[in-house]
Amino acid sequence: MFAMPLYEVRYHGKKEWEVISELKLMDGLSEIFKKVTPAIEVMIMGREVQTPDAIYRLKEKGGEMI
Repeated sequence: MFAMPLYEVRYHGKKEWEVISELKLMDGLSEIFKKVTPAIEVMIMGREVQTPDAIYRLKEKGGEMI
């Protein structure tokens, strides 16, 4: 068993991080990047990905056991 990763987004001008689905992450990143895999690799390495509208990151702790 393993935990599914959770992603977070913080839109510019807001202080709170919002947990988002992987589908919403892909949708947001695909608007900016031709290939989203390199951006996801950046998040897996513990860094944030910035876009003109938001900042995306992998949630530090989270996920659901399946």
